Amino acid sequence: MGSGAMVSRAHCVTLRFEFGPVAAILAVDMKKLFRTALLALAAAAVTGCASKTRVPYHAGDEAPPDFLAGPVAVLLTNFEGFSASLTASLPRRTGEQRFVSGDLLEREGRLIFQPSTAVKGKRKRSEGGMFFIWHEDRNAGFVLSDPLQAYAQIACSVQVTNLVWKTSGAVAEAAGGHPCRRVEAVVESSDGLSARYLVWQAEDAKWFPVRIASADGVRGLTLDFTNIRLELPPPELFYPPDGFTKYESPTALMNELIVRQSTYVKGSGGEREGEPVPAVGPANWRPGQAR
Repeated sequence: MGSGAMVSRAHCVTLRFEFGPVAAILAVDMKKLFRTALLALAAAAVTGCASKTRVPYHAGDEAPPDFLAGPVAVLLTNFEGFSASLTASLPRRTGEQRFVSGDLLEREGRLIFQPSTAVKGKRKRSEGGMFFIWHEDRNAGFVLSDPLQAYAQIACSVQVTNLVWKTSGAVAEAAGGHPCRRVEAVVESSDGLSARYLVWQAEDAKWFPVRIASADGVRGLTLDFTNIRLELPPPELFYPPDGFTKYESPTALMNELIVRQSTYVKGSGGEREGEPVPAVGPANWRPGQAR
C-alpha cells in the first residue's frame, strides 16, 4: 500500500489593484492609457481565477481515508446496502483535524467512497480525483483514478478480530435530525489494539449509524451521515470497471498522474498548473452515476 504524504492544496491568487496618489498627477492621456491597461490586467486575472478551479494531484492522495481501511469500517458494513453523503473529521499526526466529504456506498460488506471535488459541470468528468473501493471481508480493495481510467490494489495488514456492542448503557439522544439510540462499540484488531466509538443509531432509519465518534478521550474521528438511502447499489460498482488499466501499486498510479499533470502544464507554457489530465481509455465512469 502506498505511503501517505501531506497534501497541499492549490488555490487561485486574486490580484488587487489600488489607485494611489501617483495617478492624480498623471497627464490626461497617460491616465487613460494607465486605466485601460489596468482594467485589462484586472479582467485577465479575474477570468483566470474563475475558469481554473485547480485540482492538482499530490503524493498521498492514493491512500484511503482511515474510516474506509481502518477499524471503524466494520461499523459500516453490517447492512444490506445503503448510499449516503458523508462529512468526516479525521485526526492528523500533528494534532490538527482534516475534513473530508463525499458519497459513501455499501453493499454486502463492500464500500465505495467518492470524495467531493471543487470542480463542477463538464470539467468534473476529466478532473475528478481518486476514489476508493474497499472489501471489508478481504481487508483489501482498490484505489481508482477517473481521469487516468486506471486502478491499483490496496490492502491493510491489520485486521479486525472482534466487535463488542455495549448496549446496557444506551442513551436516547438525537443526531442529524433523527431520534437515536447512542451506544458504545469496541473494535479489537489483530495488532492487539482496540478502538472505542460512540454510535448514534437512528430509530427511524433501521438503526443506521447517522453519527460515529471516537470515544477514547482524545479529539479523534467523527463521521456524520445525511441523505441516507437504504437500498442496494448495483454490485458491479464494487469492482474496477472493464477497460480500466491496472497499475502495479497505488504509488505507481499516483506517480503517473503527477507526471502527466506536469507534462501537460509544461506543454502549455506553464500557464495551466493543475489543469485536467486528459482522460484516456473508455468513457469516464464514476460511482456517483449509480445514484
